[in-house]
Amino acid sequence: MQLQGRVLCKISLLIILLIALSAYSPWDFLGLYDKAKVADTVLEEQEHIKATGYVYHKEIKNNKVLYYVKNASITSRSETLSKTSFIFKLDSDEIPNFCKLNIDGKVQHFSVATNEGAFDMAKYYNSLGLYFEITDIEGYSFTAGYLKRLDIPFKLRKQIAYVYSSCLPAEEAGFLASVVVGEKGALDMSLKNLFQNVGIAHILAVSGLHVSVICMGVYSFFRKRRANFTISGIFAGSISIVYGFLTGGSISSIRAIGMFLVYLGAQILGESYDMLTSLSLLGLILLLQEPLYITNSSFIFSFGAVLSIALFVLPVNNVYTNYCRIRFHGLKPKDSFYAKKVSLHRKLFEYLINSLIFSFSMFVGMLPIVTGLFYQTPILGVVLNLLILPLMPFLLGIGLVAGLIGAFWLPGSSLFLLPCHFIIYFYEMISDIAYKTPHSTVIVGKRDIFAIFLYYCVLALITIYTKKKDKNSLILLKRKLYIIMGSFLFLSLIWLIPGKGEFEIDVLDVGQGDGIYINSGDGTKFFIDGGSTSSDAVGQYTMLPFLKYKGVRSIDYWFLTHMDLDHVSGVIELLEMGYDIKNIVLSSEIPDGETLSKLKGLAEANGTQIIYMSQGTICGTKHLSFTCIYPYEGMTSDDVNDLSLCLLMKYDKNLDKVADYVAFFGGDIAAAQEQAIAESGYVNHVDLLKVSHHGSRYSSDSSFLQALSPDTAIISCSKKNRYGHPSDEAIKRIEEVTDDIYYTMNSGQIKITLDGIETYLGND
Repeated sequence: MQLQGRVLCKISLLIILLIALSAYSPWDFLGLYDKAKVADTVLEEQEHIKATGYVYHKEIKNNKVLYYVKNASITSRSETLSKTSFIFKLDSDEIPNFCKLNIDGKVQHFSVATNEGAFDMAKYYNSLGLYFEITDIEGYSFTAGYLKRLDIPFKLRKQIAYVYSSCLPAEEAGFLASVVVGEKGALDMSLKNLFQNVGIAHILAVSGLHVSVICMGVYSFFRKRRANFTISGIFAGSISIVYGFLTGGSISSIRAIGMFLVYLGAQILGESYDMLTSLSLLGLILLLQEPLYITNSSFIFSFGAVLSIALFVLPVNNVYTNYCRIRFHGLKPKDSFYAKKVSLHRKLFEYLINSLIFSFSMFVGMLPIVTGLFYQTPILGVVLNLLILPLMPFLLGIGLVAGLIGAFWLPGSSLFLLPCHFIIYFYEMISDIAYKTPHSTVIVGKRDIFAIFLYYCVLALITIYTKKKDKNSLILLKRKLYIIMGSFLFLSLIWLIPGKGEFEIDVLDVGQGDGIYINSGDGTKFFIDGGSTSSDAVGQYTMLPFLKYKGVRSIDYWFLTHMDLDHVSGVIELLEMGYDIKNIVLSSEIPDGETLSKLKGLAEANGTQIIYMSQGTICGTKHLSFTCIYPYEGMTSDDVNDLSLCLLMKYDKNLDKVADYVAFFGGDIAAAQEQAIAESGYVNHVDLLKVSHHGSRYSSDSSFLQALSPDTAIISCSKKNRYGHPSDEAIKRIEEVTDDIYYTMNSGQIKITLDGIETYLGND
């Protein structure tokens, strides 16, 4: 509700700002992370505990039932912990929501990201106020009243999802269950990724669109039948609360339903409704419940979208609406009504233009938020939303009615769901077309906070210009629209321009494998190897997120030392996904094999050129060069490791022919090959040695190490591997030539610049 001077809005925003500063600044002066730190400190990994808490939510995930517990008390052998929260998984869904739970099991802390851009499970669950998981459950019990035991919302949601799965193909059923009742357990991940890549993933979340279709529809139904504000509001408000329980009470649904209830309250009390006040009030209510919501992507996206509409989108649309109003007024005869003069095709044209302006303005307003969360933005989403959103009310309405009918009479829902099938098929078809369109998605990378602040300052200035009062002149209004749209376009294009970055080497933590990114500093991007035998889908979940984080839209030269999967599995994944790799560089002595044949086939299909290097060949730019040191021409071996492509990298910042940084990368060569390289005289002192063969005891020969005398050595391996890497013998030999040794298994990603070395986890 709008108070004079928006006092409530200002107070709410001030408190939210304090919470944000504490959450995002280095100084957590409000102690928002204290509970997470205490849980990590007090509870040891795999420690047996007993817990008592309150189950407040459950959902189906990966064919398991995931339970959320809060206000829990933990008892271990030596410590007690109160007012904490955790999750656990069961095969059974017998434990009802809102019951008191007793459970015995072992502590498992959430995994943390070890590379830039990677998903951080600990941060995600901490943002929901959850601090650990209980596994290896030995027993549990619960107490609940009769109504709680019925667990009606969960069972109804599950039953509706079953109706969809019985009447629709699995992919469509999972999509409809997610859209209508927020049940994401059966949502096809490839479909989710497709919608996310083309910019329409927001339709999968229960949000303001659902409230406007379902709850506002109920309110309008009663109002049109002359029910008073109070009766209409009570019915519509009750429906919204029931729908919130049915859909599981996600952050976006709580925000949307809460704002709707504030709107109803304003209607009943005869007050004007203010979107910003309502939004800030709901944000404050949620954050007082769990302050770390402010770091949650759903919270940021949901509240950011509404804020963009209020501050940027509506002012621009008002300019266009005013333009149309004046234009139609000029067309209106004095003796006729305005509505009769405007033709249907004119109305349709103006509606399409208005929708396009709304969609594009929304794109501009959300651009830093979208790229901040996903490091990329879908360009065609502006157009796709024009096709997607008009059909959503039909999909939601029909889907909900069919689901409710089917929950009690399954045969009756099949016919109802037929239109949903065609709508979902249409969504998939146009999304697939958009995804396959070249440059439909632009990788932007991570922008710093100053760039985001500057972007929104410029956007605010443009918005202030939109509110400037002008004469009611068609020419002036048209000129204003062109200026606004042109400014929006220019601002968004500036944001999308990729940065070249500085010289940088990043040794990624890929588990048991290798993956090394190198930026020349002059716009050319290199990669050496990229694979793992300990991490599933390392290309999709480690390498690609890292490249997006860095804003790398393509790799110019990808060196592959040999064809073992722990060096190439991720590259094969990226080629299968269509990531742009300009050139793949191999040794001219590389032996043929099944993996190489597969790689060549994918490279050809992807438009990637294969380049071969022989001993003495140089590849690079004016600042950065890679020289092939090994293998020698004509060499053969039964062991593919022995023929690994070995590269000597030199970086010349000032182009004075004096290397500012030198590094050696040797793949999986063994001691015999290292000795040959040392005797060849091709290499001398290096700043960085990427230790060969993950620290195998058969590598890191003493004479080779003495010849290179590295300042820094880096070993890439996983903590648990069946090879015993790194070996104590190899480490001992390396320690004889340098004390500066880093391990990806301890440090995570290791970043090297001319200013020094940074580790992602801060350990070495």
